[in-house]
Amino acid sequence: MITDLNQPWGNSETCTSCGKCVQVCPTGTLFEKGKLATDIAKNPRFLTYIRTAREQKLWIK
Repeated sequence: MITDLNQPWGNSETCTSCGKCVQVCPTGTLFEKGKLATDIAKNPRFLTYIRTAREQKLWIK
């Protein structure tokens, strides 16, 4: 994953802690701080939601 134009991991100034990256991580490598990867309930429809929202440019002002 590349954040903020290839800045070092953890130095993102634009991260909103929304959890999208955690939900779509296919390997479980990303998880919420303070939680185990096995404790995170994945929503299989979330990836479809993100893809549709991006195609419809719902997040672009």
